[in-house]
Amino acid sequence: MVNNSSGSTVAMTTTSGPSTLDNATNEAIQITTAVILAIIMFGLGCSVVLKSAINYMKKPKQFAAALFLQLVIMPFLGLGLSRAVQMTSAQTVGVLIMATCPGGAYSNIVAYWLDGDMDLSIVMTTASTLLALGTMPLWLFVFPLILQIDENLRVPFDQLGYALLGIVVPVLIGSVVKYQFPKKSEYITKICSVVGSIAILVMVVVFAIVKKVDYVISWQQILVVLLLPSLALVLGYVATRLPWLNFSIEARRTVAIETAMQSSAVGTSIVVRSFDISSPDFDSIFLFPVMYAAVQLFVSFFVVVCYLICKRRGCQWVRTGDDAADGADGADSAEFNGVANVAYEKDEDRTSLRKIT
Repeated sequence: MVNNSSGSTVAMTTTSGPSTLDNATNEAIQITTAVILAIIMFGLGCSVVLKSAINYMKKPKQFAAALFLQLVIMPFLGLGLSRAVQMTSAQTVGVLIMATCPGGAYSNIVAYWLDGDMDLSIVMTTASTLLALGTMPLWLFVFPLILQIDENLRVPFDQLGYALLGIVVPVLIGSVVKYQFPKKSEYITKICSVVGSIAILVMVVVFAIVKKVDYVISWQQILVVLLLPSLALVLGYVATRLPWLNFSIEARRTVAIETAMQSSAVGTSIVVRSFDISSPDFDSIFLFPVMYAAVQLFVSFFVVVCYLICKRRGCQWVRTGDDAADGADGADSAEFNGVANVAYEKDEDRTSLRKIT
């Protein structure tokens, strides 16, 4: 059972000053969050190449293994960690929501810079987003029963359904735009990703100011927010090395990244839509998706910078599968970031990339 007390082993989130908001403010925050999320998901849909998705679905063993890691292993990892460190019920709910979220658009950017398979990254993100309509309600129903979490802290399924429909519909619309306007959709993806990410950050800051909250982060939250993505990354990469799966090096990197990096935008949106913002437990639930977003941003930036430095210096461990097989002859291919998707290519690289493909 999850620890509900605030004893010596748990540091509870505390607030100072008024923490109640009127109904109009609550509604404004929920609408703003929904709009921002729709923008991000629309941009994701504009990067989907239907032909690439079909090609990966023709390899069901690899595709199913990748989604299994993201949609099954990751949630159970969050469940195990939250129980191992005896988090409070509210803190646990925040972890479970984040662990069951689909992949986010930010993982596509990281996969690009770490020489991943861009088409696989986008297909995995899109597929996990669509499948989240079933997996998130399932896990957020089963896990609280296992942990015996109080009824008032369980995610309301009507609000969860609205939130998930709010991410699936923009993805489908974006995919139609990609099909009709392939060149323009490349720019739409970039604009939506940047604008949406900045808007989420601004919303979190404004929300903290308006609600006048002093967050106190527990050691359990710090430990879990560091361990969850790290273990997921390692498990994702190790699992893809199983010989019968036949993943390329680029695909292994991509699956590991997609397994570890969840959509914080979806997580925060579900928290805002599902729980009373004036509730004393809201801050503890809301805090973990925000922390997870910060860890993803800063750690991935550090890893990408280190990777690019090592790549420039010719370190052997950063070489892709083609480079490793071809030796020096494959060095030129390392100039391109993994298996590319035009939505994430630099403008000046597109002409040469199309000649190669």
